[in-house]
Amino acid sequence: MSEKVNDARQQAGASARSVCIDIAKQLSDIVKHTLGPSGLDNMLVDQAKDVVITNDGATIMKESDIDHPVAKVIMDVARTQEEQCFDGTTSSIILTGALMEEASTLLKNKIHPTKIAIGYQIAAIKAEELLLDMGMKVDERVLDKVAQTAMTGKSAGICVEVAMAAPLEDINIVRRPNGKIRDSTAISGLLIDGQKASHEMPDAVEDPKIALIAADIDIPDYAQALNVQVTNNSEVQQFIEGRNAQLVEMAQSILDTGVNVLFCSRDIHPAIIETFATKGLYLVRRVRRSDMEALANATGARIVVNVDTISTKDLGTSKLLEEVNIGERPMVKLTGTPNESTVSVLVRAPTQHVVDEIKRAFDDAIGVVSIAYEDQSVVPGGGAPYLTLSANLKEYAATVGGREQMAVEAFANALEVIPKTLAENSGLDPIDSLIALRKAHTQEDGWKYGINVNDGTACDMIEANVVEPKRVAAQAIRSAADISSQLIRIEKIITAKRKAEIGDDDFQY
Repeated sequence: MSEKVNDARQQAGASARSVCIDIAKQLSDIVKHTLGPSGLDNMLVDQAKDVVITNDGATIMKESDIDHPVAKVIMDVARTQEEQCFDGTTSSIILTGALMEEASTLLKNKIHPTKIAIGYQIAAIKAEELLLDMGMKVDERVLDKVAQTAMTGKSAGICVEVAMAAPLEDINIVRRPNGKIRDSTAISGLLIDGQKASHEMPDAVEDPKIALIAADIDIPDYAQALNVQVTNNSEVQQFIEGRNAQLVEMAQSILDTGVNVLFCSRDIHPAIIETFATKGLYLVRRVRRSDMEALANATGARIVVNVDTISTKDLGTSKLLEEVNIGERPMVKLTGTPNESTVSVLVRAPTQHVVDEIKRAFDDAIGVVSIAYEDQSVVPGGGAPYLTLSANLKEYAATVGGREQMAVEAFANALEVIPKTLAENSGLDPIDSLIALRKAHTQEDGWKYGINVNDGTACDMIEANVVEPKRVAAQAIRSAADISSQLIRIEKIITAKRKAEIGDDDFQY
């Protein structure tokens, strides 16, 4: 990546817009090759040499070390797309780059930036109107197609089953490597990646009373740092016994609430673990924050951040807690939770990198199935809606008039970048594929036709089981249009002073 992406200097006029255009094109190039079922991966390596291998646009944008302010503004497109639609992040970034590249040509032809921005907004509004007339209704068969498209065939049936069984906030996804992808499964209840802290603890607890503590269960740090002077061995013994008494008292205060299952996100003193084990309490420590939140949502327990304040009213419950062996390590399984819609998905794969990538795909697939079910409308994939909108906008541009007409035409041209990129990433000739697709769109029901990534021909995407929620395409187009309209109107890039922080005299509360 060039220095321009990570270096902001004061710019003005054409120079400022040139920076915005170049950054948009560079970000597009970072993710462009990942689009579609034949897209390639990126390897992200941090300073500690930890590796992430992914073709997920949202992950690439989030994990990349990009510090340029213009890049950060464009990356908001990715975050918005991911939050709203769970998919289409790569498309929105690619569209932004294409719109900025088209704007560069318009600027060279002396079209004012404001005219370009207005034309882009006119085109985006018209595209939204056209999208309303596109699409098809949703049933379980269509939802399965949505999942297959998002997952590229990986455990798509589970996505549909889970998405229809529970709201997104009640779905917990757990990863476990050293397995086969086909062993991925879903259960009614909650799976937590953890195990009991001592072998003396029970393997199962019926009707558990569950506590969630997000703090170290130990003597406070300030008390551990005290310097104590002793003159003989008996004083040393008294000091040790006093400390042990403090630990026992702390453990007993927790036990007095009636708890018999405890999940802690931090560490626990060995003496307290031993006390809990002798009392028959089941304990899991170093639980992930996401798992703690899932436990709270499923069991009704409240996450406590101060051990001294825990009480009976903070406890949650379920019908059964048990350890189950999955791979080389056990997991905690809770069934019969008060939140009856709680569902867990266990994702298996041979390696950690693969299971991480499948988990990301699974997240996206469940999300898009959910919004397709919620919106009750999907459109064909393979770039079909973008080419349909492109052709219609080119006809509509003639009715706009003025220099905005050229911006609408440029917007229409930019939309073709999606089917072209799909063809390129599949090793096909993008020009030949685009010509075949344009020809197919002239016939009745032509809006259903997208790129066949196997041979470059145009085919009915609905028959080919390639569909996506209408919201994904609509949000990608809207986000790209908004950010492009904003960036093309930037006249100056100026270094701003540091914002006031808490403690500064000019900080505003």
